[in-house]
Amino acid sequence: MLERLRGEKSITTSHIGCFCPYWTVLNDEVVVSDNAPDIIHSIPRPMRVIDPSAVLELLYGNYILGDRTIVRGLQRMPWRARLSSDGRITRFMPIPHGEAKVESAALAKKLLELLEEELWSVSRAVDRIWLLLSGGLDSRVVAGVIKRLEPSLKCSVSCVTWGKSASRDVDYARRIASRYGWDFIHVPYDAEMLWLNILRGASWGGAEVAGIHLHGLDWFRNASPNDLVIAASFGDGIGRAEYSSRHLLSITPTVPRNIYDLVHPSLVSSCIQDAKVDLESAWYGEEESPVWVKAELDMQENYMRRMICHAMDYVRQFCQLHQAFTSEKVVSYIWSVSPDCRNDRTYDFLLRDLDPWLHSLPWARTGVALDGSRETDTSLTKAYHEAGKWLRGELREKIEELVFSPGLSELGVFNVPALKRFWKRWLKEPDPENKRGEIIVKIASIELARRAFDLQPCRQPTPLRDTLGNIPRLGLKGLRRIATLGREIVGIHC
Repeated sequence: MLERLRGEKSITTSHIGCFCPYWTVLNDEVVVSDNAPDIIHSIPRPMRVIDPSAVLELLYGNYILGDRTIVRGLQRMPWRARLSSDGRITRFMPIPHGEAKVESAALAKKLLELLEEELWSVSRAVDRIWLLLSGGLDSRVVAGVIKRLEPSLKCSVSCVTWGKSASRDVDYARRIASRYGWDFIHVPYDAEMLWLNILRGASWGGAEVAGIHLHGLDWFRNASPNDLVIAASFGDGIGRAEYSSRHLLSITPTVPRNIYDLVHPSLVSSCIQDAKVDLESAWYGEEESPVWVKAELDMQENYMRRMICHAMDYVRQFCQLHQAFTSEKVVSYIWSVSPDCRNDRTYDFLLRDLDPWLHSLPWARTGVALDGSRETDTSLTKAYHEAGKWLRGELREKIEELVFSPGLSELGVFNVPALKRFWKRWLKEPDPENKRGEIIVKIASIELARRAFDLQPCRQPTPLRDTLGNIPRLGLKGLRRIATLGREIVGIHC
């Protein structure tokens, strides 16, 4: 749905974890939308130009930085900001960080109190809670809090998870649901679902993240508008200062580079300059703060907002969504505490208090519980899907057709010789964490978005220019190719 901002009208985004609308300027008016397809299709076709800086950022870090999208001039709103009818973004100061030293037991007690308040406030008026449950620590914390609140709630509680039945995530989620007497929905995850998610990630999501991250979210088309999905995606970062298995104090914000030389050399310099500006926008108002503060704001504004939240927002088409650990009170309190004090020991004390059984349940990531108990069922796997295998197996032909589509190369963004080398490397070399496979999916998604939205090139590629752009990697065969092209051009003009 499109909305035009006129006169004194404005739109404000509030807390961390909230939805961030799309916006652009058309015919001197600010146009806002809650989804990518509507607003992209409203942009005149000649103006739907692909943004190479967004592509470079996406390929490097699995998400686009700042407010940029895959379409030049189309933006996302940041958190804690106001968009006015004149197209001006006013950003509010970030929630401040502090360095208070707090014992783990006291920190856990206060966090539990604030989580109970947060989850009660969002759950009391809904018809049903759908709890996204896995074998991780964060979702079991939320499950324990909801169980404690359940007697005072008027809604029913059900749990949803996805993946291989014999994975730790699915098995532990099933155990928790059984213990608490909740309905349990298991959504199988296979190659067909992955392919459908790749299509959805491009057509619904504007290719802003790889469709791999949509997981089993399409199942929620079965939900009702007054149902509430509760996710625990922010638990690691807020609760334990951990982002992608790295503690905050070990993270340094990094400007993206041209990974695997996939973006055309003629574009790289300007793209990296844009990426630096986009990255630094995350710590607006905190320019003089320590590196760890900037790192947390980067992880929240970029990684969480542009990747995790964007994927999770898929369910907003069908029902309500709440990201636990994101209330102003929770974030303000946790960020007032020194990052040294934000670690696994917080959950150690919190889960002991909440439910000792949860404390003794192994963690899916390691197979070891916080109390030291180890998983004895050796048939349970750590991985809950086989995306890498499916991409190189059942889905290979579909992906290859997209990656090497003439239309994709005509966008002028990609370094085609480097892309061919990367494809061969991906097929040949082990990729246990599917990192290269995810890059392949993102490239395929850009081609799908090009087809869905009729995206226009950012430059006009020419054979000689593109070959010259790859001189550092050409070798003897490449130099011969340049000579051949030169003779062809001379012949044309003689």
